[in-house]
Amino acid sequence: MSFTKETKNKIFDNAKGHCQKCDKQIVRNNHTEGQRGAWHAHHSTSVASGGGNNASNGKALCVSCHKDTKTYGKSKSSK
Repeated sequence: MSFTKETKNKIFDNAKGHCQKCDKQIVRNNHTEGQRGAWHAHHSTSVASGGGNNASNGKALCVSCHKDTKTYGKSKSSK
């Protein structure tokens, strides 16, 4: 399951418009790779591991940093 648009906005606000790993500036509505400042909302604790879909369990990561996470591209069904 993924974050709602409202939750993604809260995660972005909490990050103050910067990737929470590399500090690169991100753009609120850019979520597609190739867009300037594109970012993804990343679960700090995966849903499969008991994490929720609330803002407190989310981090704003630029696409590059998100791809570097161990769980990028994995879902419960692919394990």
